[in-house]
Amino acid sequence: MIKIYYNNILQMITVKNLYKSYGSLEVLKNINFEIQDGEIVSITGASGAGKTTLLNLIGTLDKADGGEIFINNKNVTTLSERELSVFRNREIGFVFQFHYLLNEFTALENVIMPALLYGGDKKQTENKAKELFDVLSISSKENSFPNEMSGGEMQRVAIARALINSPALVLADEPSGNLDSKNSQQLFDLFFMLRKKYNQTFVIVTHSEKFAMLSDRKLIISDGTIIE
Repeated sequence: MIKIYYNNILQMITVKNLYKSYGSLEVLKNINFEIQDGEIVSITGASGAGKTTLLNLIGTLDKADGGEIFINNKNVTTLSERELSVFRNREIGFVFQFHYLLNEFTALENVIMPALLYGGDKKQTENKAKELFDVLSISSKENSFPNEMSGGEMQRVAIARALINSPALVLADEPSGNLDSKNSQQLFDLFFMLRKKYNQTFVIVTHSEKFAMLSDRKLIISDGTIIE
């Protein structure tokens, strides 16, 4: 991804006049905000406020009813389904509350899969995966299956999978939701370490006020709009 700077600041995400409804229920209305390159931003709000909906729109997993989303100056709302698929795989990493690892594959196989699906070199991809396993302190789990790992270890494998294509943007939806307080703290520490090492931008949906306050900035969704 080519990074384009304005006044020495790169806006990694720009959301303009975003609207999303499901039937007669207006979930998001006139959403506007910017997130800079390298920021760690939390999105909070009451249950049902539209946090996950907003994350899915930014991640191109769903389409808005109106408005525009720019990721590194590319208007993703104008891309075709094929273009979105390629863009999503190469430029965005996803970390979910549930790790969604495939039980029949080892940790290493789970991590390299997104790169191999788009023609990545297997040896280079494996080397990148092993580097990530080392960074995430799970090198001993490369050949383990998901049912042989703890919840914290599985979440780290999921993070490695999200990073395998070196995305500029990582989106996390309640990533600590199934972790105890110790592993949750370690997870957020990891995000800051990864930001420092790889200069990636993180957008994290969380119910935890404690972890939201650790972020560089917090966005609150209330009544379908953003309160910053």
